[in-house]
Amino acid sequence: MEYIIYIKNKGAALLLTLLILTAILSIAFGVSTLMLGETKLSQEVPRSLRAYYAAEAGIERKLYEIRGTVPNYNDIGVGPIWCGAGGIGRVPLGDETYYAVDVIPGGTGTCSSALSYCIKSYGCYKGTRRAIEVSY
Repeated sequence: MEYIIYIKNKGAALLLTLLILTAILSIAFGVSTLMLGETKLSQEVPRSLRAYYAAEAGIERKLYEIRGTVPNYNDIGVGPIWCGAGGIGRVPLGDETYYAVDVIPGGTGTCSSALSYCIKSYGCYKGTRRAIEVSY
């Protein structure tokens, strides 16, 4: 006696294998995208730190001028657009590092304290910008 067995699920193993490989590749692609993003971010940290310290240098310079014998409340620089090439009012620190300082009288603009000045300094290093604001 001869038995004939019909197999209805001939492609199931292949389909299951393809689904598993697709899931693994999707996870690997997601992880590699995250790793590339983190790598780019970690390369930006030294630039950001240098721009921050340039902005801090601007704050210190302005505080030094204010505390001097003849206080100077005039702006050193102008707005955040100075960071680009040929920016007006930026003070070079060397090696593509710049800062600019804006002094805002108390009670005007973004300066909420009526009895003081708000000093805002912008630091820039190779296109990375950071800003610091203090009240004095």
